[in-house]
Amino acid sequence: MKLIVKKCLSILFVSALLLLVIIPAPLISEQQSYSNSIEDDFQDLKRNLPSLRNMLFLDPAPSSNYDDREGKKVSMVIVHHTESPTLKSTKCALNSTGISVQLIVDRDGSITLMVPLEKRAWHAGISYAKVQTDNVVEELQKLNDYSIGIEIVNTGLEPFPEEQMQSVKDLILYLMKRFKIRKDMIFSHAEVGTIVYNSAIEGYTIRKPDPHKLFDWELLEKNGIGLHIGDKIGLQDAEQKIGEVLYKVGDKNKSILKLKKRLNNFFYKILPWHDKEGNVIFPDNNVGYSDEFDENFVWVVNQFSMRHLPKGIRKGLLLKLEREDILPELLGEYGSCAFNKFTSLSDRIKTSLQPPFLNEEDYKCLLSSLVQYGNNISSDAFATLMYKIKLYYDSYLRYNISSSLYMPFKLNAFAKLDALKNEVLFLKSMSSEKATEVSSLINEFRSEVLSDFENFEKQWFQEFKDTWKQKFIPNMEKQMSWTALHETILEYLEKAKEEVVRN
Repeated sequence: MKLIVKKCLSILFVSALLLLVIIPAPLISEQQSYSNSIEDDFQDLKRNLPSLRNMLFLDPAPSSNYDDREGKKVSMVIVHHTESPTLKSTKCALNSTGISVQLIVDRDGSITLMVPLEKRAWHAGISYAKVQTDNVVEELQKLNDYSIGIEIVNTGLEPFPEEQMQSVKDLILYLMKRFKIRKDMIFSHAEVGTIVYNSAIEGYTIRKPDPHKLFDWELLEKNGIGLHIGDKIGLQDAEQKIGEVLYKVGDKNKSILKLKKRLNNFFYKILPWHDKEGNVIFPDNNVGYSDEFDENFVWVVNQFSMRHLPKGIRKGLLLKLEREDILPELLGEYGSCAFNKFTSLSDRIKTSLQPPFLNEEDYKCLLSSLVQYGNNISSDAFATLMYKIKLYYDSYLRYNISSSLYMPFKLNAFAKLDALKNEVLFLKSMSSEKATEVSSLINEFRSEVLSDFENFEKQWFQEFKDTWKQKFIPNMEKQMSWTALHETILEYLEKAKEEVVRN
């Protein structure tokens, strides 16, 4: 009997040990899924998005590019488009500039995790949202504290592929479930990015235009993501209502003041973040509103329209004008001028250093170096650059002309010039007097060409500024009236939001 008891006790003891080992495992796994570890987040994504298992990738951003939320809880998702044409260029741009985002969705629907979801990524910048949580209405700024950022690879002009939108949908549903995010807390960067006064163009503008008008908000709405009127209004009815103008630019009455307050109560910051004097205006909360459909209110209506008008209507909206939308045809003139200056420099250097001032071997090296540099700044080189810019301009890639074409060309011209200078100055048979003379000639050329590039950039920007003021803004003001369609949509959204908050 004692032997049986001992055996039973032994079995119970072993079983207890096994329970101690086995039971905590799922608990630990669950804790890890919601920890600050990016690897745990990655595994949790794989578990919860099985259909995308082979489309999920982990590529951690530098830890210096994000930080802690400092006690703030995730309560919203902010979606962006990248403007960069590829996933690789997007990641490079993020990492090199010190900004970050939690997730990137590529054109094929693949998803890359870059920042732990519980950490604060730096993607929203100057941002604002008026939200209701726990029966308290708050005007929030610095929305990085509260948001998950999703970058969607898109240049800013092209359609979003179906497989990409499906992944965006599945990803947001996952985030809503994990962080208990309400459907009305899914925002575009354009909405939260606010209005600012831009002194360079002497006017108000929306800070961020992403994601642009072709983003499929209707798909998300059908799946319980975000507030949008969707198919609750037919295209024919919408087209009729968009033609019924209620208020337009220049109108002034009490109804416009009421409209501004309603939009602020719903979500939008009506006053610009920066005024003409550069002052930061916060909080908003209906303070200092005019009863006029004024310049900055045009952009508030633009924010609303890009986000909430039906797809068939909003596809005709103007995109925000960028400098890259102005084809820099004047570039060829500056290119010819720069090459002529280099030809003059080259002739002066060759004359100054021809034998006997250099030995034959060094002089041949000099001639070769001058020819090589001349190829980098020749009229043909500028013509090739202009050809590439034209290809970009005629395609969906124009937002990247400055960063991916013009600036590398400019930087290369000066980097190669520095290399030329070093090659010439290290020729063994050159005297110190000649080295000083040639160094001075190259420095003078550098200064002149730098001035040429700067003058080109000023003229390019001036053409953009003129187009902005004389064409774009008048067209924007004409298009951005408050219509019966806008009113119908706002009434629907107000009721829908009340219901979401109440439930």
